[in-house]
Amino acid sequence: MIDNMVSFFKRIIRPLLTTKAPVVEELKRDDNSIIYEWEKQGKPAPPPHIIKQKAILQAKKASGYNILIETGTYLGEMIESQKNTFRIIYSIELGHDLHIAAKAKFKKEAHINLLEGDSGKILKVLMPQIKEPAIFWLDGHYSGGITAKGDKDCPIFEELTAILNADKLPHILMIDDARLFNGADGYPTVAELNSFIRTFTTAFKQEIENDIISISLF
Repeated sequence: MIDNMVSFFKRIIRPLLTTKAPVVEELKRDDNSIIYEWEKQGKPAPPPHIIKQKAILQAKKASGYNILIETGTYLGEMIESQKNTFRIIYSIELGHDLHIAAKAKFKKEAHINLLEGDSGKILKVLMPQIKEPAIFWLDGHYSGGITAKGDKDCPIFEELTAILNADKLPHILMIDDARLFNGADGYPTVAELNSFIRTFTTAFKQEIENDIISISLF
């Protein structure tokens, strides 16, 4: 038991205390000051995490959707920011230790469903259960540090296949880190992403803002 606790501290807790990851740094500062500093700097990419949180809240307000499906739980900060907004939240994490940490963090939240495994494969199983439109936050790509790496650095095609092969509902898909979709390091270009979606449907609208690719299905 002690050995397991020491191992968990070394792999998860210690990196979180020492990492310079934007999410961790932001926890120490007021939201308004974070946004002010970012805007003052000319809104560089990537934006602070609070901007991404607000983007989901805006999509929720505009759509009225009550289900959030996330790939890439990571530290659980997106769940934390949305847990009182959505009726049901699903979050998928490939990394075992990150998944266990999230389960401990949200163990009292019955409406939060934490799933462990490859996001494309888990979504394929999950999607038949989704009978109403949902907002998807697709952030399951590998980004170094303590994030988990699967067969691909960026499993976006597998995630989209699972979503688009399911019941045709007007989902809202929000893909994080738009700047990385440039054809390098296993990421498709935005044009390739659009072409891929068109093999399933042409009934969609896409826009990019604040490093987020937003796709509204019709």
